Amino acid sequence: MRNGVFYMKAIVGPFIFELKRRRLKKDLLSKMTAGSGYLFSEKDVELYVAERFAKLPIASVDGTDDPALLKVTLGGKQVFWPSSLSPDDLPWLYHEIFDPFIGNPSSYDHPGIGYRNREWVIDAGAAEGYFSVFALENSCGKVLCIEPLSIMKPALERTLASYSGMERSTVITAALGERPGFSEIQIDSRHICDSRILLDTSPIERSENAPKTEKVSIVTIDQLVDQYSLGKGGVIKMDIEGFEMAALMGATETMKRYKPALAIAVYHDLDNAKKCAEIIITANPEYKIEFRGYYGYFDPPRPYLVFAF
Repeated sequence: MRNGVFYMKAIVGPFIFELKRRRLKKDLLSKMTAGSGYLFSEKDVELYVAERFAKLPIASVDGTDDPALLKVTLGGKQVFWPSSLSPDDLPWLYHEIFDPFIGNPSSYDHPGIGYRNREWVIDAGAAEGYFSVFALENSCGKVLCIEPLSIMKPALERTLASYSGMERSTVITAALGERPGFSEIQIDSRHICDSRILLDTSPIERSENAPKTEKVSIVTIDQLVDQYSLGKGGVIKMDIEGFEMAALMGATETMKRYKPALAIAVYHDLDNAKKCAEIIITANPEYKIEFRGYYGYFDPPRPYLVFAF
């Protein structure tokens, strides 16, 4: 009897799985532009549905000679991770960076960027470092890893040292903004990559049960470009939890003078894609803007990414 149950699951399971996929796709196609203000293609919806049903890789987690760090291996890529934090999000983060662009709506590997010909890469919101690793493997230029959370710095430095010996990479513990200064970041200890910079207007709860915050430096991309003598031929990637508009305002001169390629995650709020596009075009009207992806995890849906070349 048990063998019969297993046999039925093997036969019926894939059929039910495919039925659910088709039902979700049909439902989304019937309302894919409703209320969002964006135009999505059928391909956008197909990629989103495929991602919803994607099977993520299983992480191998090992201790290290430093009790504060774990070594996490996924798909042959190794990163170091704070042992005080859960590594549960890493398979998803790996998927975002390393699954091929053609079938991955959150991929930064747009063929129009041409990483191998780029002189420098800024990874804004470096977090676990997967995109920095991707940049080191796919370009010959310098990689600046911008990550505001101090807890991530030792892990990031050890990860990058294992790929480049730190000759081509620099970890900068700061957040990006419109102008230099300081702010506070609200730390999401369960999903550390969802930690967010608090704007001046954001209320800060100071009770015992309030989320933990940390004071961080704010720097601008224009500052970094001058400081590290960067010029033409660059790429700026951002995934900074809704702070991308301020970061782009702080990159106005860089976009105007050097026109780096841009790959920006904009799914955090509904209008972020439009706001980012407006800032980019205002800084340099020669940019070509492309929205990509259908982020259906929020309602209304919005693009995953803005690319600019």
